[in-house]
Amino acid sequence: YFRSTKLVAGVKDMRFQALMPDVLHCPGISHIDNMVSMSNMKYDVIVGSGIEIQKRYDILGYLIPGDSRVEIDVKIVSGYYTKGKRVTQEELGNTVGRAWEELEH
Repeated sequence: YFRSTKLVAGVKDMRFQALMPDVLHCPGISHIDNMVSMSNMKYDVIVGSGIEIQKRYDILGYLIPGDSRVEIDVKIVSGYYTKGKRVTQEELGNTVGRAWEELEH
């Protein structure tokens, strides 16, 4: 997933995560009680900028559509936060999305 993004866009993530904490620092935010994001990139840059995060939440498994497992499993292996089962690199090969025939063309 991230390798493909880097091949297409030239970078792993186009959203400039390093600049994101500026928006939080501007109004004086120094502490976040509940962060509802699995992104390790967001978390790392927020905490690295000096903002404390008390509790993190991941996406509940029943809210993730079956064909989204491909993307979410890759993101978890690459560092996304989860309290659930951590997929191993070897298990990624077993993750299946939608078949070509299932897509509307």
